[in-house]
Amino acid sequence: MRKRIEWIDIAKGIAILAVVVGHTLGPYNGQFFGSLIFAFHMPIFFMLSGYLYHSRPARQECQRGIINLLLPYLATAVVLLVVSAIARLLPNPLLNAYFPSWRQGLIATAYGAGSAVFNPWHWQVQPIGAVWFLLSMFIALQLFNGVMLLTARRHQRWRQAIVRGGVFAIFAILGGWLGQVAYLPWAVNAALLAQLFLYAGYLVKQTALLSRISSAWYLLFTFMWLVSAFQGYFALTVPTSPNLLISVMGGRCWQFVYHSRQ
Repeated sequence: MRKRIEWIDIAKGIAILAVVVGHTLGPYNGQFFGSLIFAFHMPIFFMLSGYLYHSRPARQECQRGIINLLLPYLATAVVLLVVSAIARLLPNPLLNAYFPSWRQGLIATAYGAGSAVFNPWHWQVQPIGAVWFLLSMFIALQLFNGVMLLTARRHQRWRQAIVRGGVFAIFAILGGWLGQVAYLPWAVNAALLAQLFLYAGYLVKQTALLSRISSAWYLLFTFMWLVSAFQGYFALTVPTSPNLLISVMGGRCWQFVYHSRQ
């Protein structure tokens, strides 16, 4: 059993609280405070997953993802479906029918959207909410692990890093482009963009970067995080923002900002 890393557990706790706060801001989501939270609260989960990444056979990684991500998603969806059904049958002020019908609830569960769905086919799909992240993380980890396996032991170390970086950059560009075209099932758009966050976390661990950079760098990282928030709202689930490149850079900086306080 691996020893837990305290600062990572604390960072995940902060990110979870930020998710709760971020999803209760309502009309303040588009303002600076909301943008400050959304600049990091989803990207940090992907970066920390990359930091903790260990290469596994594809089948083992898939089984792990099913147990840790898909089953919790399914359990949450079943609760939402049942509660919605009860609320429709027995209207009362204590229960809210999240899904107006079984059909819409099942479609929403299968699609796994975190925000309004758009596509050239004009499909009408109700978002299922914040648990979209579990499906997107599953897809992201399968892609990431697959690339890492396919590029293992085939190049010198620096060439390997370039090849991997190039592949993940292509995935990220594709995810950003798709964010302008269609919201795909299971937030595949976000999973593609998230490859950069996963790889950034992986490289930070492999290069021991957190213990090597000077304090001056943390000021730059803080500045970049604030710039990302000032330039606008980063919706990773789509993904979209006024400037996606700045949002990606800002999202990658929060890990350094947080670690500087440890």
